[in-house]
Amino acid sequence: MSAPRSVLQGGLRFGLLVIPLLGVGELGAHFYFAQRAPTFAEWETLEAPLAKTKKADEVIVVAPRFGDPLLRAALGDALMPLRDVARPDPSRYAAALEVSLFGERADELRGWEQVEQKRVGKFTVYRMKNPSPAQVVFDFVDHVSPEHASVRGTEPPMDCPWNPNARVASGGLGGHPTFPKQRFECPTGLFFNVGVTVIADEQFQPRRCIWSHPLAKGELVTTYRDVPLGRVLRGHHGMYWIIERPLAGAPVTLTVRIDGDTVGQAEHVDGDGWEGFEMELGAHAGTTAKTVEFAVTTPRYKDRHYCFEADTRW
Repeated sequence: MSAPRSVLQGGLRFGLLVIPLLGVGELGAHFYFAQRAPTFAEWETLEAPLAKTKKADEVIVVAPRFGDPLLRAALGDALMPLRDVARPDPSRYAAALEVSLFGERADELRGWEQVEQKRVGKFTVYRMKNPSPAQVVFDFVDHVSPEHASVRGTEPPMDCPWNPNARVASGGLGGHPTFPKQRFECPTGLFFNVGVTVIADEQFQPRRCIWSHPLAKGELVTTYRDVPLGRVLRGHHGMYWIIERPLAGAPVTLTVRIDGDTVGQAEHVDGDGWEGFEMELGAHAGTTAKTVEFAVTTPRYKDRHYCFEADTRW
C-alpha cells in the first residue's frame, strides 16, 4: 500500500529544508575548527620546518604576540633564546621568521619585505627581510661581567663586587623582577645590584635589560673597559610596569660618559614605558678601547625599578 501523496510531499519539503541546514552547519563547523586555538601538539609541528630554515641572523616572531610562550615551549631555547624573545626591538636582525595565526601580522615588522611564505597546519610562516639592519659593534647587555665591567656608587664611595653565585631572588606577582645568579652587588641591600634581568613593559612584553636601581644618594655607575664604538650609542630604558603605572615615582636619569666626556642623558618619567634613546658619539665615533660609563641617578630612590639596555652601532 503506497503512502498518501500528502505524506510524500511533506517528506520532500522536509528533505529540501534539511539540505541547506546541513550546509549551514557544515560551514559553521568549518569556521569553528578553522578559528579554534591550536593544540600544543599543533604548535610542536612547527619545530622541524623552523629548525630547518632558520638562519643565525634571524629572529622568530609570533603574531599575535600571546603565542610567544606557546611557541617557545614547543621550540625550546635553541630556536627561541631569551635574548631574542625579550629583544628590545627587531632592528638588529637581518630577517625574521614570522609565525602567523588567524591571519594576524606583527606590527614590529611593518615596513619589512616579505620574501617567502609557507603554510604549516594552522600557521602561515613568512620570511621577512629587514630593509636596513643595524650593524651592532658592542652590546652592553651581553657584557655584564667582571671581564668587561665594574660597578660602584659615588655617595658614599663604594665598590659593588661581582658575585658569580648569588642567591636568585624573584619578587613574584607585583614584586621586583628576578635578580640573576651572576651579578654585581652593592653593600646597601638586595635591590642595589647590577645584572641582566627581564622586565615587563607597558604591554607586558618581556624586555631583557641591565637592572640598575638607583642609590639613595649619588650615582650608581657601571663602567665598561676597552669598548669599540660605532657612530651612535642606542638603547631603551624603563621600569617594571606594575611599579611604574601608578605614576607616583621620581624620574630617573641615565648619563653616558666616554673617557670622562658626557655624550648624552636620557630621562625616564613614570608613564613613558619602554622608551628608546640615541646619542651621537661625535669625535668618539669609530674609536676603540674606550671607557664607557652609565650613571643612574634619581632625586627619590624608593621603588625605582629601573632597567636599561644599550649598544653602540653604525
